[in-house]
Amino acid sequence: MGFQENLKYYREKAGYKTAKDFSEALSLPYATYAAYENKNREPKYNTLCKIADLLNVSTDELLGAKEKTYTAKDLDRLAIRNRIMLEVEKQERQWGNEKDLNPFQMLSLIAEEFGEVSQAVNETYLPEKARDKNKRIKNGKYAIENEVYQTIALLFRFIENLPEVEQSNEK
Repeated sequence: MGFQENLKYYREKAGYKTAKDFSEALSLPYATYAAYENKNREPKYNTLCKIADLLNVSTDELLGAKEKTYTAKDLDRLAIRNRIMLEVEKQERQWGNEKDLNPFQMLSLIAEEFGEVSQAVNETYLPEKARDKNKRIKNGKYAIENEVYQTIALLFRFIENLPEVEQSNEK
C-alpha cells in the first residue's frame, strides 16, 4: 500500500474514526490533513514523525517501506564476504602492508596460496592420505576452506594495491 492508504489504515486502527478527529489531534487544519489521505500530498518530515508517533507506528510503516527478507543463500553469501574481510584484516595485522611488493611478487604469494589449496584438496580426497575417511574429509574441508579464504584475501589485497599503469599512445 502507498502512503495515503497506510495513513488511513493506521489512523482507523489507532481509533481515530474520522480524518477531522485526527487532524485536530495533530493540530493541523482539516484540509491539510485530508490532502495527505486523499490528494497525494505528503507531509514534511517533522509532521510525518508526529503522525507516526500519534499512530504508534514507524515512519517506514507509514511510507510503505518493505522489509527485506533474506534467503538462506543470501545469508551464506554474507557470511562468506564477512569471513573474507576478516581474513584481509588478519593478513594485514600479520604481514603488514604489501605496498613494497611489486605485482609479480604479490602474484607469487597468491600462487603459493593456490598451491596450498591444491595440497589441502589432495590430502582430503586422495584415499591413501588418511585411514578414517569421515574424519579426513571433515578436517580436510576445514583446511581447504581456510586456504581458499587466505587466497581470496590475498587476491583482494592484490587488487587494492595495484599500482596505476600509465597508458601510452603507441599502437
